[in-house]
Amino acid sequence: MATPTTKPAASPVGVVHSLAYSRYAGPRRSPNFTPLVIARYALMAQLRQRGVKVALLLGVLLMAIFAAGMGFKWALPTLASGAMFGGAQSNPAQLAAIVREGEADVLSMTLRTQFLPTFLLVLWCGAGAISADLMAGAFQFHFSRPVSPGRYLAGRMLSASGWSLALSFGTLLVFALERLAFQSTPLGAARAFGLGAVVVFLELSSLSAVALGVSSLTRRKGLSQAMFAAIVFAGWVLFRSLGALLRTPWVKTLDLVSCVDAMVSQFNGDSPLHGARAAIPALAWLVWTAGSLGLAAWRLSRAEVNRG
Repeated sequence: MATPTTKPAASPVGVVHSLAYSRYAGPRRSPNFTPLVIARYALMAQLRQRGVKVALLLGVLLMAIFAAGMGFKWALPTLASGAMFGGAQSNPAQLAAIVREGEADVLSMTLRTQFLPTFLLVLWCGAGAISADLMAGAFQFHFSRPVSPGRYLAGRMLSASGWSLALSFGTLLVFALERLAFQSTPLGAARAFGLGAVVVFLELSSLSAVALGVSSLTRRKGLSQAMFAAIVFAGWVLFRSLGALLRTPWVKTLDLVSCVDAMVSQFNGDSPLHGARAAIPALAWLVWTAGSLGLAAWRLSRAEVNRG
């Protein structure tokens, strides 16, 4: 009787995986894009914070309320003049004055509508940004080549003002379109939008610069946010009170908020400052913005980083 033969067990077969680094074959961008990368990741992280969501929701709600109110205000002269029903026009000089007043309202109301949401967004997104990186020791990562302190600061400026910029420009666009619908011309609405864009840039750049400046002074995020709030509100009260006490209007334009408001009044042609004093609000804005950015850049240049 033949005995069955058993096949020998097959030897195990393994798969060898290479753990060596492979050359990156993807697209390569210039180091000049570094601020955009820093800003993009920061903006996405900010959107997950509850405070940022609440501030954005508040901004949209205020935009809807003020847009309805200003639309009703601007529609009244149109209805009264009969322009919407083919009736007789009022005095052309009077209508021109109404149009100019409405275009001036676009600038001032954009700032007033979004002042509180803008302040809250810059407080959340900018006033503690550098402090958080200082506490986490993230400069060793950020300042590795080819990232420089200047590019890092530019990215933080974009991330500190990004959501506020979107909210303010949305409000400005709504107001400009309403002006176009009620007794304004395309050129007049475009001019109001252009000046409004300049005003929004001036306000957000100064607020963001000051927020980053105070944020570079301490590792405590709460302390830097409190310092920023004190500069905005305590500075406003101080210079307004001092200007009223001395009876000098230009002193009231020296704080962080009023210097931009004074430039809006100059754009609208109703500023009380004339001659050499008319340049004081712009100089105050320059000192606040450039001084704060210079402070932040100086602090970042002193960061201890081991560069590879």
